[in-house]
Amino acid sequence: MTLTDDNFASIVAAVEEGRGVYDNIKKYLMYLLSSNAGEIGLMVGTAVLGLPLPLTAVQILYVNLATDGLPALALAVDPPQRDLMDRPPRSRRSGIFTRPVVALMLAGGGWLTLVNTGLFLWLIRSGRAVEDAMSMVFVCLVLIQLLNAYNFRSDRHSALVRPLANRWLNSAVLWEAALLLAIVYVPVLQGVFGTYALSASDWMVLLALSLSVVPVLESVKYLVRRGWFAEVDPAEGRVRS
Repeated sequence: MTLTDDNFASIVAAVEEGRGVYDNIKKYLMYLLSSNAGEIGLMVGTAVLGLPLPLTAVQILYVNLATDGLPALALAVDPPQRDLMDRPPRSRRSGIFTRPVVALMLAGGGWLTLVNTGLFLWLIRSGRAVEDAMSMVFVCLVLIQLLNAYNFRSDRHSALVRPLANRWLNSAVLWEAALLLAIVYVPVLQGVFGTYALSASDWMVLLALSLSVVPVLESVKYLVRRGWFAEVDPAEGRVRS
């Protein structure tokens, strides 16, 4: 270790900076991998059920490049958690993908798969045109992922704790929401993305389904805090959550 000054408090600042960087890498990976797992699950789920493709190639490309991109980058500069320096040292043998992290990613990706596959199946069986069903699934997918950007700001703490602390994330989500509205209502973009102007009842259904991911992930975080996904460090013989 090299100190740039004669103040040993610099060591504390360096440790805090390192922990913050590590945390943000974890948030970035949790968000992207959970989103990608949910998208893959959606495609596989509809194929297994014998349904048409739930998204067009352009919609998939947009989700991966736009919806996933800006919020993920914003998570990489997320402010540090308030309890960052209260945590015990992390084991050298402990990687990013701990049990709590994997549990949260699986819950997020699994719920995204379940909600969107169920929505697509319901719309098709209720007589909606395939193009309309694809458009609604596309919007629902984007909304859930925007909410997940806030859910994955921590693998332990509630998304309701300082929810707007990351101004870059707030800006990214607002920008993506504005783009989504343009894609849904601007005629030129409707033709490109295969969308249509959603009715008020459509929005109510989509918002309710999208918001359902919040209590699901909050429940997983509660279990994490209760030690349900604790790991035993073989080197130290103690439990790590």
